[in-house]
Amino acid sequence: MKASRTADAPLTVSLAQFLVGGTDLQFREFVADLFAAAAGMQSLRRALAKSVGLSAAEFSVLLATWYLQKRGPVGITAIARHLHVASAHVTAEVGNLVSANLIKKTQDSKDTRAVILVLSKQGEDILAELAPLLRRINDRLFSGNTANAINVVAKFLKHVADESTNSVAIVRHASSEKSPARRPRFDT
Repeated sequence: MKASRTADAPLTVSLAQFLVGGTDLQFREFVADLFAAAAGMQSLRRALAKSVGLSAAEFSVLLATWYLQKRGPVGITAIARHLHVASAHVTAEVGNLVSANLIKKTQDSKDTRAVILVLSKQGEDILAELAPLLRRINDRLFSGNTANAINVVAKFLKHVADESTNSVAIVRHASSEKSPARRPRFDT
């Protein structure tokens, strides 16, 4: 049996700007690179977190607090928006970080249901000690890029992050419409 050529495979995108020569091969390569980059960044986040004795989720919340507190008071919702996760997830991680004395939590004077988060001295010390390593890593990761290129990529990634929830919902809806008999089997 003759193998199907990749160029003859069904398209995975129909937006004309992503079809080159009538195929989506270049787009597929881009998506593969996007997943590889995301996986690499997640591995990096886990390694950095482990180096300071935290989980990746705790480290993400600690870094987000550090970043956001430079702009003003930080609450659970601000961190959740920044990380593109549910507030309940942030609340659980903040609890761990408060217990570890890395974040201080106080009641918001304007809204008694809300809390204000700030890094503790210990949290600041951990990130201050880590800053030179973060600079080395970021300098290596982003060398050769311009501020304009980073801004374009940032806008793109924000859009993808915001749309990911909708895309997952599309998959779940499509999966629920298939009967078990129609689902492909992947036997070895």
